[in-house]
Amino acid sequence: MEPYRKERPGLASSPMKIPITPLDPWIAGRLVKEFPWYAAAEKKARIEDRSEIERAQKYLLSRIIEHASLYSPFYRNRLGNVKDLPFSELPFTFPSDLAESGLRFLTVSQSEIRRIVTLSTSGTSAPPKRVFFTSEDLKATEDFFMCGMTTFTPPESKVAIFMEGPSPDSIGQILKRASKRLGCETLVFGLIHDYADAILAIDDFRPLVVVGLSAQMARIAGKTEHKPDFVLLSADMAPASIRRRIENLWECITFNHYGLTETGWGCAVECRARQGCHVKELDLYVEIVDENGRVLPDGEWGEIVITTINRMSFPLIRYRTGDEGRILQDICPCGSPLKRIEVLGRLPKKGAGGGSLRLYDVEDALWGLPWVEDFKVFLECAGDIPERLFLTIAVTEGKQEYVEKSVDVLRQVPGVPSKIIAKKVSLSSIRHQSPKMDWEG
Repeated sequence: MEPYRKERPGLASSPMKIPITPLDPWIAGRLVKEFPWYAAAEKKARIEDRSEIERAQKYLLSRIIEHASLYSPFYRNRLGNVKDLPFSELPFTFPSDLAESGLRFLTVSQSEIRRIVTLSTSGTSAPPKRVFFTSEDLKATEDFFMCGMTTFTPPESKVAIFMEGPSPDSIGQILKRASKRLGCETLVFGLIHDYADAILAIDDFRPLVVVGLSAQMARIAGKTEHKPDFVLLSADMAPASIRRRIENLWECITFNHYGLTETGWGCAVECRARQGCHVKELDLYVEIVDENGRVLPDGEWGEIVITTINRMSFPLIRYRTGDEGRILQDICPCGSPLKRIEVLGRLPKKGAGGGSLRLYDVEDALWGLPWVEDFKVFLECAGDIPERLFLTIAVTEGKQEYVEKSVDVLRQVPGVPSKIIAKKVSLSSIRHQSPKMDWEG
């Protein structure tokens, strides 16, 4: 079914040509450096033809399948008798596989692991997923972050990072190392727990670029004296309405990044055209599949499936992310043939009336209301069917009528149950323990 919202934000119209995504020349240089058939080629300024990417991906897919079959205990068992099948017929890898067999994915000794990340899975009793990173894996993420940041980060500018920050190889610290290579002065604030402190940090540091979760950025946008020029939204859903809110309040330009911890955080980032996120295609192979696992053509919505084609230590082959998205058709306005993806967030649930219910649509509707400061939404279901939606909401004026108006808007969202129980609270009482990627309690 076609998603509720099709709109994507775009840059203001300008007679200037949109610059090509920096991922394009970065990948073009890697083609020359890393693949034998390009050994005699001169350094490329950009990717000349999509066939160059597809030839490299074919080689990388074959290599990672062979490598995983030989050295990963999990894939030795999973792919043993099927690795010679067409790629689209190979079995999927699921988050539950990671939770149950994390160590068995490794193809290297545990002594080579530099960082382990534990991720909770859906359900209170489900075992957590564990993802492992070598120094080489972390350096690859840093390289991608550095390249992606050049889309909107001039050398020697100031960057404030409101992402996980304390540990040496956290997202914040990897971004800091990437920004340092651009000569930037960087503040790693960490995820925001005290919004007053975050506002003071921006006013004191006065960054040109801010990186953070969309909901947290919306909470502080317009409340600082200093206004950043660019905001990178990452690790969270960024519907059109929240991007408009941040852009209007800060008079800035927002960019979107899509990534998963399982894939080394970095995956795809918008260029100046802001019409989909360009994929780092020498590291990841992206498919879109329907609920039955059938690969869908470009332009159709389905589940994002990712293969880490250049991560030898902890391969993931046809990993079902649980995220809904599509591969955009045609060439990007920036001119790069790199694939672009558009992501809506977690896969929809079965909604009231038999249709689909997307958290993305609920978020987009609520963030589009100027009186909404922040909220939480929780579904109560009978089996697979949602019976009640609980809304905890903070509104600007603090009047009950605005809560009721919010409920009226929610009832217009496809799949939302007719029974909505709303509770008005103070803004300070709403805390998000993690990115708002799924329905909260």
